[in-house]
Amino acid sequence: MELRECTDAAAWDALVANHPVGHPLQCWGWGEVKAATGWRAHRLALYDGTTFRAGAQVLTRPFPGLPVTMTYVPRGPVVHPTDAEALRALAQGLRQHGRSQRSLFCKVDPAWLAGSEHALAAAGFQPSGETVQVTDTYTLDLRQSEEEILAGMRSKTRQYIRKAEREETTIIRDTTGEYLAACYRIYEETARRAHFGLHPRAYYEDLYRRYPADRQYLYVALRQGTPLSFLWMVCAGRYAVEFYGGVADAGQEWKSNYLLKWHAIKEMKQAGYEVYDLNGRVNEGIAQFKQGFGPAETSWIGPYDAIYHPVLYAAWTRGLPLARRLARRAG
Repeated sequence: MELRECTDAAAWDALVANHPVGHPLQCWGWGEVKAATGWRAHRLALYDGTTFRAGAQVLTRPFPGLPVTMTYVPRGPVVHPTDAEALRALAQGLRQHGRSQRSLFCKVDPAWLAGSEHALAAAGFQPSGETVQVTDTYTLDLRQSEEEILAGMRSKTRQYIRKAEREETTIIRDTTGEYLAACYRIYEETARRAHFGLHPRAYYEDLYRRYPADRQYLYVALRQGTPLSFLWMVCAGRYAVEFYGGVADAGQEWKSNYLLKWHAIKEMKQAGYEVYDLNGRVNEGIAQFKQGFGPAETSWIGPYDAIYHPVLYAAWTRGLPLARRLARRAG
């Protein structure tokens, strides 16, 4: 088998989108977004002759003030979980790539269900306690009919969807970025209310520009022309994933976020995606809202690390909790 670096965005995205476990975070555009925040992105594809067997978009970031790095494969690699031969060959290629990048370790975080059979251990990876992506989420099976999805919702959720419809809430898909500023204001309001942090506004604008237009869906709910809530989807392969979303106080009153999510679910189903990922079981209020749509509680297998420098890796993992505490104290 031969490992090649892919330098063509369209070709790489086709590999990801056509693979059963291809995920939006393995798309080229996500690597470009992260490149603007200090990461370097490389795309490595493993071939057996002309057959694609495995791939990994690898992000590399230096440790502050040190001549070493970490490498990370978000929601990857793109490979069948039980393909031990391909995983071993890919792991060897990742090790060689990591050596060229002076990496202490490589973290992978595949979108494989917890409890599923896989060959990561045989390829030299071990479970990691340091999570990056959410491990626990909710998902909807979009292979169901719309009637089945509606029947699985709580009655109060269906009631609020109908209320928003009666209040003449309109849903639009923003394909020009016209509503980005309004969405960010709504997101700030949501973050204050729910106590979570945000990236700077430029980060989201960069995502909008760099992520493939045909694989992102920015939906905005309006009433009488005023934006009330938004939902931002990114998609690839089987997966439609909620990346960001928020609702203004007025949107809560008019229940616009209920109709908005139902609209997105129907749109993702119509587009042919099979799994709708609500992207996390977060705080109690947000969890209750998501649960109203009748999703399944879903857990991914979590991160695994291939360790290249055991002593330095141990120092990093011991020092990480302290670094996080100091960062929190610094505000």
